[in-house]
Amino acid sequence: MKALAHNPPLAWLTVMLAGAVLPIAAILLLRDAPAPAPLALIGGPILAVGLMGMGMIAAAAAGRLWIGLGLALLAGVGLILIARALGMPALPHPFSTGLAVIVASLSFAARGTLFARAMGRNGWLMALFVVAGEAAMLVSAAMLPAWLLTLLPAQWASTAIQTALTGTGTRAASSALFALAGTAATTLLVAFLWPRRWPYALMFTAWIGLSALVWHRPGPPMPHADLAIYALPALLERPAHVAPIAISPPDPATASALARVQRQIDNWPAAAEPDLTQRARNLLLIAAVADLYDTEPLQSQLPTLVAAELKSRLPAAQRTAILIAISLHPEQGSVAARETLPALGLPANVGDEAPVRGRVALYAAQLATQP
Repeated sequence: MKALAHNPPLAWLTVMLAGAVLPIAAILLLRDAPAPAPLALIGGPILAVGLMGMGMIAAAAAGRLWIGLGLALLAGVGLILIARALGMPALPHPFSTGLAVIVASLSFAARGTLFARAMGRNGWLMALFVVAGEAAMLVSAAMLPAWLLTLLPAQWASTAIQTALTGTGTRAASSALFALAGTAATTLLVAFLWPRRWPYALMFTAWIGLSALVWHRPGPPMPHADLAIYALPALLERPAHVAPIAISPPDPATASALARVQRQIDNWPAAAEPDLTQRARNLLLIAAVADLYDTEPLQSQLPTLVAAELKSRLPAAQRTAILIAISLHPEQGSVAARETLPALGLPANVGDEAPVRGRVALYAAQLATQP
């Protein structure tokens, strides 16, 4: 494709605004929110909008795929580094996060390239319109029907990135990643065959089919992190989604994630803490932090794994008494092991200790009653 002869300065100003300035502003505004690590909880939508704004508009303005892709990747890395500097915990799934950023960047840059081919110098205006529309839908996602969100590549990117930040990793978001890759491939095919119009039918057919795939195999829901439950007295009044324990077997993706966590616990120093009460508290953090981030479907399956680890790593005669003591005194002991949870492929927790101590107490109380 021939590069556009002139790239309007306004287009590149828009690229920086949509792809960098606004996402950074969102991170700065949310860094002091009353949450354990708010940047991790909303990182998916922020990164998706940043990648879309940078990749799609830049590719449309330049008329070159590689420029949009390269700038989107730089934006993704930059936003993650800024979020980390402002308090976001370490990435539990660096590979999954990187894969989601790369695939999403390629998909968005491909659409920008098509806009440039089809509309020339005005292609960036169409890209801006699309970015603004999909970003607005992400912001108001809670008020939109699920079927509508299923049609949005920005939502696919948000799901894939958020799952990598707080969920089970790539496999749980495989349908979203496949949809992003499929739309990238068909969009690039249309751009390559331009000005032929018939490939548009192929592109829209693929989009509908991939949307149906995402509808049929949705990724984990977005976390909402109810932080109101701090201590044991709230146990009987807690919302149904707080401190859940699954009664049904996990799906294959979650079972794979659980097996990975279980393997890595053997090499986690916190699980071999000499002090038995502290060892139990460390193991309870596995369930507590995942619950705090609302990382379903993993969230409700982890307590069963933790219960098994408590049985194998604590003397049977002392286990119940230790758990009761933790539940009655959530303020005691250390919760420093919460920052090392990425070693298990789970999200870390930083900031205020009160929410996670409350969740530890809730799970200790529940597991103390189990035989």
